[in-house]
Amino acid sequence: MHKTRIILTLLIIAICATFAHAQSSREKARKLFLEGKYEEAKPLFENLYKRAPKDGSYNYWYAVCCYETNDTTADIEKMLKHSITRRVSNGHRYLGDFYKREYRYEEAVASYEAFIEESKDEELIAIYEERCEAVKRLQRMIKMTERICVVDSFIVNKDNFLSAYRTGKEIGTLMPAAKYFNRKDAEGTVSITERGTDLYYPQSVATEDGNKLKLFHSTNINGKWSDGKQVSGIETTGNDNFPFMGVDGSTFYFASDGEGSIGGYDIFVTRYDSEDGTFLRPENMGMPFNSEANDYMLVINDIANLGWFATDRRMEEGKVCIYVFVPNSSKVTYNYEAEEPSKMLALSQLTSIAETQYDENVVRKARQKLLMLMYEQKEVKRGGDFTFVIDDLTEYTTSKQFKNDEARKLHSEWMKRTQVHTKNVATLEKRREEYARASKAQKASMSAALLDLENKVLAEAEALKETEIKIRNIEKRHITK
Repeated sequence: MHKTRIILTLLIIAICATFAHAQSSREKARKLFLEGKYEEAKPLFENLYKRAPKDGSYNYWYAVCCYETNDTTADIEKMLKHSITRRVSNGHRYLGDFYKREYRYEEAVASYEAFIEESKDEELIAIYEERCEAVKRLQRMIKMTERICVVDSFIVNKDNFLSAYRTGKEIGTLMPAAKYFNRKDAEGTVSITERGTDLYYPQSVATEDGNKLKLFHSTNINGKWSDGKQVSGIETTGNDNFPFMGVDGSTFYFASDGEGSIGGYDIFVTRYDSEDGTFLRPENMGMPFNSEANDYMLVINDIANLGWFATDRRMEEGKVCIYVFVPNSSKVTYNYEAEEPSKMLALSQLTSIAETQYDENVVRKARQKLLMLMYEQKEVKRGGDFTFVIDDLTEYTTSKQFKNDEARKLHSEWMKRTQVHTKNVATLEKRREEYARASKAQKASMSAALLDLENKVLAEAEALKETEIKIRNIEKRHITK
């Protein structure tokens, strides 16, 4: 009996110690959670959740920690739904945020509305009413997604993204503001029109909400730039940057993170009103140009019928994706009702550029134009032999400028292959013109050879692109040592 009493006493002590330890872990985890230290709180809540998987609070706390730390391995949805059945406050709120991040907009709206209905926190209600309306706007934008044909994409370093804009001389000059003004703190890009008469650039301006980037315009008068004046008619509450004036001298593109943006920088379009010297009210370009990430620097070469824009959607830190597309003369949208919701979502987010390529002939012609632009002979600078971009602030014009022997040798080989490729592109363009004029019988005999040449040219372009990236990376690694 005495022995049994001792065992019971020890058992009670062990249970109390375990409970006390759990309470201590819980309080420590809650403190970290409330301080926003989700990474530190996460393993503590994970242990508590595993001990009591039916506990609504543990499901909620652990799910939020996983959400805030972008843990894609945990079943966040399941845990949040369970917390809601146990009437845990804010469960619907985070479930809505989770659905929004997963592009499940209808479910996000339902969760937000449930949270707004049950919450008594007026400040949070106001925030989530606004967020709910933003998601509804995203739903509407998906339905109005413009049908564009994306012909290629390039993933590049964010600090060197303009190197992927092989847009041709027709559009003028794009340059990092830091390079143009010779100031490392200058943000964004500078755009000079093709005739060299107009300059658009971002400049920091003091506003009620602190310093914001606004767009300025300067004109070239007798070889000298006039004092810049802020562009009138497009001011937003946020930062305005990445300007580009179309070759028509009227259509103007820029990016802003102010009102009207669905997340980060969005691309906007406006037109110049020559009568009063101002721009019309800017319009959001919508999807697929814009997303909840940063989207900017839209450029269109009307002669080549190609467009470019940059985005950091689905990109790792420090990287951006440059999309090259065929612009429409007027906006053409998908038939939303005829498409599967999952496909419309993919088209709106450009998760697969192959899905956008609705016409093989359009793609083929656009790629040929792109290849010609990418490898056209550029204007030689400072008496050099070529122009090879290392990064947005560094260009080489002679082989002597290479610091690394391997990079110099690769570049020499790349130049020779580029010359051959340029001739092949010209030959292909000529053969395509001949094919277009040929009779039906002649086309039948020409098609196989034409297809072989097209495949050869495309393979050459891919190989040249890979070698160019390799040269640049080798040289940059040597420079930064």
